[in-house]
Amino acid sequence: MNRNDLVVAPAGDRWGVSSGRELLALAETEQDAQRLAAEASKILRASGGDSRVVVKPERRSFRKED
Repeated sequence: MNRNDLVVAPAGDRWGVSSGRELLALAETEQDAQRLAAEASKILRASGGDSRVVVKPERRSFRKED
């Protein structure tokens, strides 16, 4: 069985949980998105799958605003 990576990443002004190219859920905060992904990963592993949570950090720019 293939491993299912659940990715937590910024999605506009919210945080998204996705698998592959499919957005599965949105959360207001990064912490809430991580919690959702962790619970989904736990359920997938309990049903015999292989899953992990990957967190992509919020991009930050240190470029001077014009």
